Amino acid sequence: MMAEPFSRFLSMACGARESRRSWNDLPNYRQSHDMSSFALIRPKDDKNALQASDWGDQVANAFAAGGHTKLVDVDDLSPADHRNIVSSLGSQVSLICYFGHGNEHVWLTGGASTVTSNDFAHAASKAVVSIACKTGCNLGPDAITSGVEAWIGFTTYVAVISPYKGVDPIGDAIVAGLTGLGYGQTMQQSRDELYSQLDTVANEYDTGMFSTHPNANLKYYAAIAMRDHLVLHGTASFAPL
Repeated sequence: MMAEPFSRFLSMACGARESRRSWNDLPNYRQSHDMSSFALIRPKDDKNALQASDWGDQVANAFAAGGHTKLVDVDDLSPADHRNIVSSLGSQVSLICYFGHGNEHVWLTGGASTVTSNDFAHAASKAVVSIACKTGCNLGPDAITSGVEAWIGFTTYVAVISPYKGVDPIGDAIVAGLTGLGYGQTMQQSRDELYSQLDTVANEYDTGMFSTHPNANLKYYAAIAMRDHLVLHGTASFAPL
């Protein structure tokens, strides 16, 4: 679990099951930390990727509230092709956040490979957060071999579930779990917070506030699968922002 003061504020980024406060209330964070830059990559190539892109926007907004700069934003208008994504990997950022499709070996746009492990040589010494199916299996470890400092991802499918009455529990958990990176968390702390958030969502689908959602039992298993297949590769103590 992450240390104070960050835990009090995570719910704001995901729409709030705790009291709301401004990100500017974080005690003197901007004055006491060097601000860094990050890249956001979200191909938005289908309905699921569009929803994942919304998660990415929320994470990026939280990072910006912490004083960090979104130096690169690659999306469907860029477009999210091999050239533009590889260029973003080599940009002057310390953290790369990807919200889209993938498999064990590559990132995908429109079903076609855009980035392979060899391309991550351009991202040497950077951290990567990959919210994409199964990219924690081989792509993450191979990216570390290519020089990436740390990688958070999943070794199973990322469950993109249509919001019910405007509530997107798994998406909210992802946003809340990653937000602390913008306030000095290490990759290990972020991974642990993301695990905790997914665990909470699973419990809420089981017997809590989300248990009345349609197909709550299936959504429970989706959250459990993501929780139990969340991985961190590389330097756990690395704090990218």
